[in-house]
Order: sequence, then structure tokens, then C-alpha cells
Amino acid sequence: MRALWLNLKNNSARWGFLPLTILGIAVLFGRNRFWIGIWPESGAAAQVGAYFLSIFAAGSAAWVAASVELRGLSEQAMSAAIRPIKVELTRFSATLLWLIAPYLVVSASAFVATAVTLFPQGWLSFLMYILLGTALIVFGASWGWLVGKLLSPLVAALCAALSWFIGMSLLGSVTQLVRQSGPPWIEVQSTPVILRLTVILAFAAIVCALPSRVARPVLFGQRVAVSVAALVGVVAVHLTTVVADQRPPAAKPLCLQKTIEYCLWPEHAKYAPMIEAIDQQIAMLPVDLPLPDRVVDYALSGSTKWSDDRTAIEVPGKFDPEFDISEGSRWALARGVARAIMGTVFAECRPDAAPDPERRMEQMFAWLEWRLADSGGPDYRTNAPASLQTAWSTGRLAAAGKSDQDQGIWVSAIVADVKKHHCRAA
Repeated sequence: MRALWLNLKNNSARWGFLPLTILGIAVLFGRNRFWIGIWPESGAAAQVGAYFLSIFAAGSAAWVAASVELRGLSEQAMSAAIRPIKVELTRFSATLLWLIAPYLVVSASAFVATAVTLFPQGWLSFLMYILLGTALIVFGASWGWLVGKLLSPLVAALCAALSWFIGMSLLGSVTQLVRQSGPPWIEVQSTPVILRLTVILAFAAIVCALPSRVARPVLFGQRVAVSVAALVGVVAVHLTTVVADQRPPAAKPLCLQKTIEYCLWPEHAKYAPMIEAIDQQIAMLPVDLPLPDRVVDYALSGSTKWSDDRTAIEVPGKFDPEFDISEGSRWALARGVARAIMGTVFAECRPDAAPDPERRMEQMFAWLEWRLADSGGPDYRTNAPASLQTAWSTGRLAAAGKSDQDQGIWVSAIVADVKKHHCRAA
């Protein structure tokens, strides 16, 4: 323990603690803040910083590992009373503690930010994301330590950081090294994460067992081969394990019975007030419209499955309409609920009905979305065709400029005309 303390006091990686902590906090709170109050999103937000920290970890670990030869201490380390592997493990552990400390501070900040919001459900998902980021940092440090055993300090640090960045760029998407977000319908599974962390720690131990290339060149070459083989094994584990997979719909979603029944993932409980505000706007509409009985959070209806982490497949059949509130957008929620209402109003219409050149259904949809959002202009951009954007603009102008009475007459006329001329009965 004393040896570890001495290494902590003199390890050059300590100089990165403050700037890396500042960088991590800036990344955490600078990207967005919708994750606050949602455990899986909080874990993913904190874990994003591991990407940058692992690059520094690779370069810094390479420098520390190579610095023994820089100072001419290889033979002294080999002849010390303490076994060389213990010396190396102590040096590596001290380096790793300094490298992972900023990540722990960032993770603690994310934990506190979410915990103070009435400590919502799903905190174990937060832990899984944090462990995923921890594995990435340990892997980067282990790789850097290996490179540091092969090259001089400056060259090793540059090569380790650059090669690690390239490796993550090439393999990051297929091995799920980093998660950009943590929606509740994606689950980080504990077994693959723990397996990855275990094999990475084993790889780190093998790398630390490398003797000095100066003192024992023959044994050094043999153990480099073992280390490379271990590295291949670690990469293979990453390629063959899936850490993030589709989560089945919640057995007990959070449902709010209002004008319409709204069902949420339990992790999205903080959005209940926003849903209540949207429902109040529905109750204030100047025209009576048939409403859906139930609308649900994205992926909660069971209508979507994933062939992989990014490819969604629609399941045939009838399901509850969905809305997407994953990033806390009131306009996204309004858009989803408006689509559900439109689907109910024109439920008997088939898609192959006679086309309407004025796109009055889209005009009505934009009017309804504007009324439900009730918060100024849209918070999204679109590259939709000009004719579609013109229809949306017409609907929004009607919502913003007409009286409630005129809006009711305008919407009723659209419904009647579309059903008469542009709605082929299903």
C-alpha cells in the first residue's frame, strides 16, 4: 500500500487530473441536459467522456511505462527485492487511478444531478453505462502500457494515443465501445460488460508481466507475443459480445389517464407534467375531434424490433400509436400526439385515396401540432419537400392568426372535404 501511495505522489499522470475533470464536466453539461432525471440517459451522458479520457489514458500510460528506460532504471527494477511484476502492477495501478479519477468525478456529478430529482427508477442502468466507460479507459491504459514497453516515451505516447483513436474509430460502432445516448428502450446488459472488463484486466496483467526489453531481451520477445495474443483475444470478445440490446416493453409502464391515456417508460416519469400540459391543450381545442384511447412512449407498443442496435424493423399488426419524448422536446411530444389524433380522425381512409394537391390533411396536422405544443415556433428543422412545408406553414398560420371560432370552422371544413373527396374507405 505504501508503494502504491508513493507511486501516486510521483506519477506524471496526476497532472492530467484537473484539466481532464474540467473537460469531462464541460462535455457532460455542455452537450445537453435533458438526461438529468433519467438514469440510463445520465449514465450514457457521463460515459461519453470516457471516449476522450481513454485517448489521454493511452498516451499517458505509454509515457509512464516507457519512462523507466528513459531514466535508466530498468536494471534496478529487475534487481529489486520486490518481484518485477508487483512493481509493474503498482505503477500501472497508480497510473490507472489517476486516469480514471476524472471519470469518477464526472460520473458522480451525473449521479447527483439525477438523484436529486426525487431519485427516479432505473439506477442500475446508470451503473452499467459507467462500467462500460470504465472498461474503455482501462483498455486504453492497457494498450498504452504495452506500447510504452516497446518504444521511447515521447514516440510511445504519440503512437499510443493516435493508434487508440484510430482503433476506436474503426471498431467503435461494431463493438459498442461508447454509447451516445441511453434511451429506456435500449438496455446495457451486465454480463457482456463484466466479461469485457474482466478480459481487459487480464490483458493489463499480462502487459504488466512484460520484462524489460533491455535486461531480458529473449524473454521480452516471448512475452510480447503473449501480450499480442491476449490483445487479439480482447478484441475478439468485444466483437462477439453485444452490450446494448433492445429492451422488451415495460410490463408496468407509467400511465396517466387524462383526456387520452398516456403511457410512458417508468424512466421517463419526469415528463409527466409536460404530458399533462399537452393534454390540457387537447381539452381546449375549438373543435370536437375523435381521439385515440391510448398513446404510448416510443417502442412501448411493441411495434418495433431491432435487427441490431441501429436498425429498426416495423412489426406488422395493429398497435397503440406512439410519441417520442426521448430528448424532452415538447414539440416532439406534440407531433406524436397530433399524428395519433389524425390517425383516429381519418381512421377509415386508405393511403391510396385520391391525392389532395393542397395537402389539407398536412395543414390540419400542422395546425394541431402548433396548438398542442403551444410554445412558439418548432424546435426542429426539416428538409421535407417544399409543397409539404407550404402546407405546414398554412396550418401554423391558421393556428397563430385565426380566432378559435374561425379555427373550428376551418378544421371542420377540412375534415368534411377530405373525407368526401380524398378519403377512400378502408
